[in-house]
Amino acid sequence: MYRHIVTLLLTVFISACGGGGDESSDVITVSKPPKATNVALKGSEIDNGIQSGQEVIGQYTFNSASIPPGLDASIGFWETESGTSIHRGLKYRIPRDNSLAGTRIRFCVKPFNRIDRKAGKKACSKFVLITPVFFDPSSPMVKILSNAYTPEVVGGELLTFIINKNGDSVDGEHGFRWKRNGQIIPNENSDSYLLTVADEGKYISVCIINQVTNTLISCSEETNAIQAAAGIMPSVYLEPLSAKVEVGQNVLLDYHFIDLDNDKEDIDTTSFSWFVDDNRVSIEQSLLVDASMVHKKLKGCVTPYSLTGWPKSGEMTCTEEVIITPIAGDLPRANNVAIMGHRFEGKTVEGSYDYFDLNNNHETASLFTWSIIKNGQETVVGQEQGYTLQSGDEGKGNKIRFCVVALNNQAQGIPACVTEDIAWLDGEGSFKEGGEVTANLEGYPEFSQSYWLSSDKGTAFPLAINTRSNDVSPLAIESSLPNFINLRPMRLCVSFDNNLLNSDDVCREIPVGNKLTRSISLKDDRGVHAAININQFITVDDVYRLHRPSTWSEFKALPDNMQSEFSSAEPSHLIGESYSGLKMTPKQANEFCLLMHGATGLASPVFYYKFATGSGLSHSWPTELTLQEFVAKGLGGYYQLDKSGLIPPIPADLGKKYSFMCVSLVPQY
Repeated sequence: MYRHIVTLLLTVFISACGGGGDESSDVITVSKPPKATNVALKGSEIDNGIQSGQEVIGQYTFNSASIPPGLDASIGFWETESGTSIHRGLKYRIPRDNSLAGTRIRFCVKPFNRIDRKAGKKACSKFVLITPVFFDPSSPMVKILSNAYTPEVVGGELLTFIINKNGDSVDGEHGFRWKRNGQIIPNENSDSYLLTVADEGKYISVCIINQVTNTLISCSEETNAIQAAAGIMPSVYLEPLSAKVEVGQNVLLDYHFIDLDNDKEDIDTTSFSWFVDDNRVSIEQSLLVDASMVHKKLKGCVTPYSLTGWPKSGEMTCTEEVIITPIAGDLPRANNVAIMGHRFEGKTVEGSYDYFDLNNNHETASLFTWSIIKNGQETVVGQEQGYTLQSGDEGKGNKIRFCVVALNNQAQGIPACVTEDIAWLDGEGSFKEGGEVTANLEGYPEFSQSYWLSSDKGTAFPLAINTRSNDVSPLAIESSLPNFINLRPMRLCVSFDNNLLNSDDVCREIPVGNKLTRSISLKDDRGVHAAININQFITVDDVYRLHRPSTWSEFKALPDNMQSEFSSAEPSHLIGESYSGLKMTPKQANEFCLLMHGATGLASPVFYYKFATGSGLSHSWPTELTLQEFVAKGLGGYYQLDKSGLIPPIPADLGKKYSFMCVSLVPQY
């Protein structure tokens, strides 16, 4: 493995190259340093000064005289009159603690063209004075300790201090809640916070909580946008071009993104360049080779960019040059064969290709073949230009292949094929309260945005929406999720337009697997599902635990000898749900509770009425589980129905099977 990495890095750095100009070529390119003009601070009122705590925004105009003009990848930053850089980025929030009051700052830009990698001269706005802010809060204030000259960076630690209205330190115990862009960060409750990659570009704040009343006291101002951690620039390994590139072919830059800091690729910014005889002819990832390029040298180049970390940009890396050749032979051919469409069950895909014949004979009825490949076995499934994926075509590792034989009245060509992965979803992470699940996609076509959705089809409540193309956000499992999430399988949905929850979105459920931990497996007629398992019990008066009603799937997951102890157990079917509840005779239900959770056993009517019924349940158990007919244990071990608020209570039938809830004591450590 070590030898492979070293070889790969040597290949990357040895292959690094740039493009130049050739005045004798057919295509003219010009590479000149760009300029930044109209550099200023946004808003005319800024001229009179900036107040501490205010957010200021820099603006500029990017000018490129290069041909092609290129794209803006300029670097904006803020500096003082002494030339000290205090922040990187277009936006800067002045510290509210007056640490910069009386200082003059300005916004500067280092212009940079990310296509030809030319850098221009630094340009800056005029200096503006920072004025102090005066405040007199009536309650303790929490502040994030930071040095204005040391921007918050991924990997750094944010510390807090609490002061009163006079600025004196406040003693006492407080709870802390950290926020990222105004949203609570799960499980971050200490007085300090270690910045992670997830915080890059985000704004962090902290609130203090009265631990006795559990009420909010105050919140700090937000930090500036968290800066990326400095590390190693990204690079790429380029697959070599085919040794034989012919006219009519569509060549593709096939590359592998490399970042030794484990930063992810910014696919929207990574740039491509094609050079024919050292003249740039395209900035797309693919190039259609035409007759004007015959006998000329061709190479393709990639400049990688990373989403996180610093520096963002890597060096331009190029393939070895190949000579473009004319077409040999006079058989018709299908070039640039591709599969168009969404490779999901129920979706129709179309075979695409470019017909080419050296003798200009027109195409007649070319021949098509579709096949599905499973476990290395290929099965022909269609002979039209389009194919609708059938039930069973999807599956981990399955592929779809399209072949076309070009045909005209004079001759028949040879098969030209393309093979693609069929879309598949996998997941890993902790599927419980406080956990996080990451989706791994294979064979997915390009999409516009993504989101997570509960399998409860009666509820349309998208979570973790990501509006970035071809990107998926992790699903944070928070206790605040409502009851239609708890015990429900989750689906990842992708949208191919800018609208959510419409008919052309494709949703796929996270499958059960060993990478997905702390989930519960629910089984129904459609198979086994991995469901979120949160809020399994609630604590009552700091003494008792009222446990969520068990599901049939949970019971069937117990060892065989335990199942055999409770011979009366059977599923209680919930209409419209993807799981079933569990019911037993009263006596066996009580024994089950004692075995699983310890004393006291079955819930009493008091527990049931006070904590397990009503609307807006804070414990977010699925409503269907709590609306069953329950057996409860009254005084003296008397079994009665939960609906028996009447006096005298209605006794339970000892031979009948009921749903139930268990109560246990909170462990004392």
